[in-house]
Amino acid sequence: MAGGVAIIAGAMFAAGEALTRIAPDTSDTACNSGLAYFANIIDLLKYGMMGVTILLLVWICGNRIPKTGRIAAGVAAAGSMLAGVANGVEHCAHLESFGTLYLVGLLIGLIPTVAFGVFVARSRTVSPWIGWVISVGVLAFFLTAEQGGAVFAAIAWIVIGIRLMAYPALVHA
Repeated sequence: MAGGVAIIAGAMFAAGEALTRIAPDTSDTACNSGLAYFANIIDLLKYGMMGVTILLLVWICGNRIPKTGRIAAGVAAAGSMLAGVANGVEHCAHLESFGTLYLVGLLIGLIPTVAFGVFVARSRTVSPWIGWVISVGVLAFFLTAEQGGAVFAAIAWIVIGIRLMAYPALVHA
């Protein structure tokens, strides 16, 4: 299941980036068109599925991730989900104050996700490269979001998802 959710997260990062290239002003509009609603649904799904994937990876790794790593994962998942919901509320309910919640969600979602990737790599519960790919993909997105950084996150989550689906024995191995 974690693999499928990770693939959906990656696909949503890719879809969001593609939509930004096709219709660059869509994310700046306040749900005044079908395309703008679609952009907000994509954001909700990409951040939400990223958060769910993080929680599923914690479940897979169990106690092999130290308490600090599990806390980082919980914060990362909550922040990611907050970012997805707040973005849609800001645009579609026309509540600009939710823009601040979106930014807070991004910060508390993305930065701990980078740390969580390191904890996953060090746990050796799954292939260590999975953790490093999480960290590098999310860090690249965080640092270069306006320059196509979502492509790195998309590739990272899709590759991780494929790996997790290909080896179901990873679950509580």
